[in-house]
Amino acid sequence: MSKADALGGSATFDAVAQPMSSRAASFAAFAGQTTAAPATAATHSSLRVAVDQLAPNPYNPRATLAAIEEMADSLTSKGIIQPLTIVTRDAFLAAHPDHAHDLASAEYVVVDGNRRLAGAKLAGLDEVPVHVDDALAHDADTLLETALIAAVQHEDLEPLDEAKALERLVQVHGSQRAVARALGKSSGWVTQRLALLKLTPELKQALEDKALPVKIARTVGQLPEQQQQSAAEEALAQRAQQKSESSRKPKGAYPVSTPPTAATKRQGEPATAASAQQAQEDLEALAAELKRRLTPQQIEELVERLIG
Repeated sequence: MSKADALGGSATFDAVAQPMSSRAASFAAFAGQTTAAPATAATHSSLRVAVDQLAPNPYNPRATLAAIEEMADSLTSKGIIQPLTIVTRDAFLAAHPDHAHDLASAEYVVVDGNRRLAGAKLAGLDEVPVHVDDALAHDADTLLETALIAAVQHEDLEPLDEAKALERLVQVHGSQRAVARALGKSSGWVTQRLALLKLTPELKQALEDKALPVKIARTVGQLPEQQQQSAAEEALAQRAQQKSESSRKPKGAYPVSTPPTAATKRQGEPATAASAQQAQEDLEALAAELKRRLTPQQIEELVERLIG
C-alpha cells in the first residue's frame, strides 16, 4: 500500500481522477475550481463568530505569522473583506483527536485565515466573518493542501515554509507532477521551490534574512552544496553590477548577455548560477521590450517564424 493510500485520499487529487465526492467538491470549490453539484451536502455555511471561539490551524504551513501589526492596522481601518475558512471543533477532533489540547475551549479551527485571526485579536475585534466547511477537516493533508493553496493564491507564504509544505505533499502523493497539477502550477514551479530545501544552512539563513534573493536561491539550490556559496556570491555580484549598469543606460534599452570568455568560464566547466540567472533575466527583459514594441499580431507572427 502506498503512503498516499494509507493516509487517505486528498480532495484535490481525487477530483482529478474520479467523480466528485462531497468532500472533493467542497475542496475544489475552495480552490476556485468549477465542479458539478455534490451528491450529498457537507456542513457549509457563512456567519460571524467571536474571535475567542477560533483556534489557529495546527497544520498551518507558515512557521511564523509575519507583519501582524500591519494586518491589524488594515483590519481596523477597512475591516475583514475575505471571511476566514473554518471547521467545527467536533469535525476537527473526529479526524485529529490528539489535537484537543491545541484547541483549548475554542469551538472552531481556522483552516485559512490564521494571519487575519492574529490581526483581528491585535486590533481588538470582537468577531469576524467566517465560512464553515467541515469537509476540509477530513485529514491532515487536506488541511495542509487547503492552507497551502490559499497561501499560494495570496502569494504571502515565506519561501522556506512553502518549500517544506510542498515537500510533504510530494511525499504523500508520490510525485511533483501530481502536486503541480493540483496547485495549478507547472512541475518546474514545484522543482524550483523544493530546491530551497537543498541550500546550505548558511544560505537558508541568508534567504530568511532577505540577504539572498529568492530567485538566486532557487537557482543555487540546484547545485551541489560545495558550489553553492561561491555561486551565490557570484550571482549577487553580477546582480549588483547589472543594477549599476542599468541605472546608466538610456530609457528603453535592455541588457544583452555576451558569450563567456576564458576568463569567466573554462572549457568543460558547468554553467554557474550567475550565468543561468543572467540568461533568465535577459529573456525576461527581451520579452518585455518586444511586448512594448510589437502588437499582439506581430508577436504571433514572430513566434511562428521562430518555430517554423
